[in-house]
Parts: sequence; structure tokens; C-alpha cells
Amino acid sequence: MAKPQSAGLTLFQSSALALAEAANGLDTADNAQQFVSALETNRRVWQAVRDLAEHYAWPVPERGVADFAIESSPSAGRIDDQRVSALIDLNRRISAELVYGSDLASIRERACFLWDSGGRPQGQDMEHWLIAEMEISSHGH
Repeated sequence: MAKPQSAGLTLFQSSALALAEAANGLDTADNAQQFVSALETNRRVWQAVRDLAEHYAWPVPERGVADFAIESSPSAGRIDDQRVSALIDLNRRISAELVYGSDLASIRERACFLWDSGGRPQGQDMEHWLIAEMEISSHGH
């Protein structure tokens, strides 16, 4: 599978992409070797993101969050399913925060409103999120 091109992306966007790719690697690992490799890749990505965040004084990720992700490496010992799920969710959340910044809360709030006002249908969370994202970005927030 070809990796997406990162040419022309900001450091925020490149970092967000790397975190999302690392989350996908953890989520799709088929065997122990792929999983250990995905954990190591995740650790390296988090080290780089933490260093960039400190160097450029980014508001996210916080140092403790990055340290949690870095400490969840193959050398840390047994990694249970709950910790892996937490890592995947963390990667995706921080990736979104890097991309959307302070608009993330507005998008989440609008998506929840759309879901609630639409009768709380199951399985349409991505649709509500994308609509909210388009609405927020079109208003220049």
C-alpha cells in the first residue's frame, strides 16, 4: 500500500498524518510481528511529535500524553487490548486536534447537535462529523 504524500503539508498536518497512520498500523496489525513493528513505529512517531511540540511550543499534545504513548512500546512489556485501544484513540484524537485546533470542539459540538436533532441514528457519526466540519469551515471559524 502506498503511503500518502506529505509534500506541502505543515508540520502540524504532517504530524497529524503520521499519528493517524500509526493508529491505522496498530489497528490493522494481523500478527504479532506486525503488531510489535506497529508499536515501535508508534513510539518513534510520538517521540518526533513530542520533540516538535516542545520545540515549537504547540498546545497539543501535552507532555504527559506523549509520554504515555512513548512508554507503550514493545520494550515496555505486555501490552493489553485496553492499552492498545487507548493508544489508537489517543493517536486519532491528537491527530484531529493538530489538524483542526480549537475548531475541533466546535465541530464535535455541531456534530452532536446534528445527531441529536436527527433522532440519534446509529451508524451515521461520520456523516454528522463531515457535515459539521463543512459547516464550521464554511463560516470561517
